Amino acid sequence: MPFRIRDALPSPSNTDAQFITSAFDSCIPHLATIGSATQWGTVPLSTKRPDFITRHVTAIADAEKYRPSRGESGAPAVRVLIAEALLPTSGGGSGEEEEYIPVGAATLRGGYFPQYVLDQKHLQDITGGALAGEEAGERFMFLEILVTDFSEATREFRKGAGAALVKAAREWAGGELGMGVMFYETQGFQKIDGFVVEKAGGEKWPGMFLRMDLGKKESE
Repeated sequence: MPFRIRDALPSPSNTDAQFITSAFDSCIPHLATIGSATQWGTVPLSTKRPDFITRHVTAIADAEKYRPSRGESGAPAVRVLIAEALLPTSGGGSGEEEEYIPVGAATLRGGYFPQYVLDQKHLQDITGGALAGEEAGERFMFLEILVTDFSEATREFRKGAGAALVKAAREWAGGELGMGVMFYETQGFQKIDGFVVEKAGGEKWPGMFLRMDLGKKESE
């Protein structure tokens, strides 16, 4: 299914931030069905962390500050993307507008690693090297968030949304910005190493650190 990829936008109701938050919550029961309940636990993140939405509101605001200048002001590169699927019942008649449903989201930050990645001692040669390269002009992108909405409403429309978001991220970071590397945890990335983050209360979250060379074609 083709997807429309757009920038997330700030709004008084925080519509896009609300969608990203609900998409994360929808993943909780899905992970349990595939035996991965330990990844994020069984409690919705919006319940477990009432300020969880603030993370996405802030990211969207940061992206909005960056977007007009595209980095000319020296602001760090930030972008929040929303993948939308066209509803098959929309736009079928004369004068009817097409209607889209959001099915996935991605947050990208240039020259940045979250603290939980920086704290992994066995990854510090790689993260330290990337940050040193950033200072020398060898820029990189971190795909901070990649999430698909697993609610029932998107069941028929979400397949392939993650791949579409990664493709858009590659085109932006590797093409428009000329970056050479993107780091994340899935979809065509090369595995570097695993890690475990210990949350408050002793909860452990397993993760995987991966890398993609943006100069290579997807088939390579």
